[in-house]
Amino acid sequence: MKKFIALACAAVLTVASAVTAFAQPSVSVSGVVTAVTTATDKDGKAVNATFGEVPAEYASAVAEVKTEAKLKELLGSDYTSTMQVVDVKNVTVPDGTVFPVTITFKVTGVTASTKVAVLHYNTTTKAWEKVESKAGDGTVTATFTSLSPVAFVVDKATAASTTTTNKGTTTTTNKGTTSSTTASASTTSPKTGETNVMMYAGIVAVVAVAGMAVTRRKRA
Repeated sequence: MKKFIALACAAVLTVASAVTAFAQPSVSVSGVVTAVTTATDKDGKAVNATFGEVPAEYASAVAEVKTEAKLKELLGSDYTSTMQVVDVKNVTVPDGTVFPVTITFKVTGVTASTKVAVLHYNTTTKAWEKVESKAGDGTVTATFTSLSPVAFVVDKATAASTTTTNKGTTTTTNKGTTSSTTASASTTSPKTGETNVMMYAGIVAVVAVAGMAVTRRKRA
């Protein structure tokens, strides 16, 4: 009987050690840019601003800006270990638009106290550059002197506790009104199955021990 109990306890410990594999990842913010709420030119006039997927030719630049080393280089003293690039979009405005252009993006998971940064890839110098930006309640506003790929950096430690997915590709703002073509986003709080797994493991162990005990009695 002691051997059977020992085996059952070992099984429970094995299941418990693997519980973390069932838990969902910690809070993160990704794919959060869902719309453009406003866009104005140098004279404060509303302009059309669109964003979509970054062209393949900039794939290496996008991969580079997502690395910790590059973020440290670009952000300097503003960098923290909990900051990461959560989205990269190709942002455009019509030809003839007078720069600088200020654009406010709708960003799920960001609050007015969230630490954010916006990086712009200068296609002329072939380098990333930090632009002026600030966070709002669900928004990030940035001012650009030119446009192309834009990377959005968020400090997860100061962001709202949400995990977001975004399937939208293009959003246009026109004279203060915003329309989104295929954007759809869902926000859920992270959950874990740890409690249920432990409960089920305990039940299985108890049933196993009881079954073994009955079997031994019948044999005796």
